[in-house]
Amino acid sequence: MNSTPTLAPWFRLLRLPNLLTVPGDPVAGTLLAAAAVSRVPDGLAMAAAAGASLCLYAFGLILNDLMDIETDRAERPDRPLPSGEITVPQARMAAIAMALSGLNLALTAGRLALYAAAVLAALIILYNGGAKRIPVVGVLTMGLCRGTSLVLGALVLGMPASACQWLPVLLAAAGLTLYVAAFSALAASEMEAEKPQGALRWLPFAALLMVLPTVLVASTAQRPPEPLLPVVYVFLMVMTLMRAWLLGGVMYRLQPVPATIGGHIRNLLMVQACFCLAAGSRGLLPALFFFLLSFVFPRLAARFYSS
Repeated sequence: MNSTPTLAPWFRLLRLPNLLTVPGDPVAGTLLAAAAVSRVPDGLAMAAAAGASLCLYAFGLILNDLMDIETDRAERPDRPLPSGEITVPQARMAAIAMALSGLNLALTAGRLALYAAAVLAALIILYNGGAKRIPVVGVLTMGLCRGTSLVLGALVLGMPASACQWLPVLLAAAGLTLYVAAFSALAASEMEAEKPQGALRWLPFAALLMVLPTVLVASTAQRPPEPLLPVVYVFLMVMTLMRAWLLGGVMYRLQPVPATIGGHIRNLLMVQACFCLAAGSRGLLPALFFFLLSFVFPRLAARFYSS
């Protein structure tokens, strides 16, 4: 029996392409923290942290649609819940299962990772419980979810001996928070009659322009020099910044807001690749993986993407 018709509504509910961008946050956090303290990261613990973030992200997506079901019935009746493809009880059970799975996986990664996962779950509930309707607060909460996901991965290594050791992690988490908050603010304008002009559309680019160079400088200052990696990082950083620039410029004028937001979500994979590479040679393969994944994203988005 072909299971695709059964799974397709769940793929749309969980926004399958977006899920590709989730594991990179904790993976980058683990690698940056490991490089800062000159330790080899535990691969299983890092995978558990990535799985925890993925499950909690799925929990947030399902909770979002459950909370907005009445609005979706009027504005997006083809979504899986208002269309009846997935029932409300099924969605509730899936949300509970994802939340519990995420917390359990985080516990596998360590006690501190569990604390971070609990904070992440609380932020998700806060966002969907009403924060998303409050200007500024909503987009910052969304950004904090991503930043906390990166910190969750870093806590696999435990607490650092000093705050200075964690400078690359904190800069990356802050930059990720600002970038996601910036394009989330742009997404909030989707229902407006006219596209927002001026500074708002350039905020995502500005966030990356601030954070990507500083993460490189902070991370390379803490370990022996690796001559070629900074060159590769700069190349990747320029590609990432160029994408963000185009999304705020030419592409912004030529395409609707949802397509621009999809482009910024895709660019998260490039940002994660940069962060992994900033961690040194151990981050080279993960960086390559996320870089290649950024080219898979559009194919999946063409079929499943639904905001």
